[in-house]
Amino acid sequence: MSVIPFILAGQFEEVGKAFSEAVKPDFEVVYFTTSPQTALTDIPLVLKGEIPTPSSKVGSGNLANGSPKAIVVGAQAYDDTWIEAARQELHAAGKKVPILKPDVTGAQGGGVGAGSQGDRAQAAAERVATALRKLEAEGKLEGSDDGVYIY
Repeated sequence: MSVIPFILAGQFEEVGKAFSEAVKPDFEVVYFTTSPQTALTDIPLVLKGEIPTPSSKVGSGNLANGSPKAIVVGAQAYDDTWIEAARQELHAAGKKVPILKPDVTGAQGGGVGAGSQGDRAQAAAERVATALRKLEAEGKLEGSDDGVYIY
């Protein structure tokens, strides 16, 4: 399996860094955003192969493994309204990528930022890795799927 690059939409640098480290070596956070507003502008650029000047050091900026295959939402600031706005921006840019969002029902322990930072980041990273592997096996990371999936 080659490295699967993705975009992480989070809230806190420390949690994003812990999450980014936890998904290695099979996955790579190429771009990390902490601003829902900026993300709507930046994500289509990243998917086109342009890495905006990062406000964070969490994302690698590495596109050697190709364009990001998914967007992972890890904070409550990126709610369903934001996800729909992001999907509209992606459609306008002619891009399709799945969006993974946390199970906020409590069944899986919340998103990337809930509870103890290290433990929650690790648990979320494991759920995201499982979800990304499943989507890859189903062929949904090839640029033709824009579904929203819960991890």
